[in-house]
Amino acid sequence: MARLKTFFTTVAVLTGLAAGSAMASDAEELRMLAQTKITLQQAIDAAQQHQGGQAFEASIDDDSFQPVYEVSVVKDNRVYDVWVSGLDGKVLRVREDTKH
Repeated sequence: MARLKTFFTTVAVLTGLAAGSAMASDAEELRMLAQTKITLQQAIDAAQQHQGGQAFEASIDDDSFQPVYEVSVVKDNRVYDVWVSGLDGKVLRVREDTKH
């Protein structure tokens, strides 16, 4: 019985930590979004035009120190991650995503 109680306590603590981390991540994404000067749609348009493909996923990238959108674009059955500046809409970099 003591083991079961310890297990549930551990699960509760880990769940609380994960929820706290998710809320911190959302807050960071909202902070980044507030700094952008272009819309998500404009970032998608820039990524599609740059790669010549179709976007299927897009989000604000909270790993950067400036607002950057990460747009996943498919072209010729290949997936590319395209990073677009949230300040001026310029494509910053492109990488083929080999995990899709």
